[in-house]
Amino acid sequence: MINMLMKFALVGLSGVGINMVVYMYFIALNANYLVAACCSFAVAVTNNFFWNVLWTFRGRAENRSITKKYLSFFIISSVNLAVNLLVLQLLVEYIQISETLAQLVSIALVSGLNFLLNYGITFSEKRCKQEKEASVSYEADCYTNLQ
Repeated sequence: MINMLMKFALVGLSGVGINMVVYMYFIALNANYLVAACCSFAVAVTNNFFWNVLWTFRGRAENRSITKKYLSFFIISSVNLAVNLLVLQLLVEYIQISETLAQLVSIALVSGLNFLLNYGITFSEKRCKQEKEASVSYEADCYTNLQ
């Protein structure tokens, strides 16, 4: 799990880079910082999903389609986005930290939750093994009943 956490962190760092480039681009266009955060999220989450499938969690949850994994990843990331936006707004409007620094702090705070939820849900091996065992058990029962 430590190895996956380290890979997840590296993928996350690349996502932070992408997120911040897109975020600062929208800020430079005078977009609202919350709108900029949503746009940068959409780009970064897709990048992170593909790298996590191909590298971090490679071979995990093989019985789930890429679509189901992406949907799960996106929903979990959306929950994290909601937390990110709340923290971002708190930091910018109440603590009065710069928008860019506040975005970096917000991302850092939600990253751990993001890993745990994706490890335990999107790329869960336990659920996959239980589903396989249930399938094998069912097939064995059916075969036994046919004899």
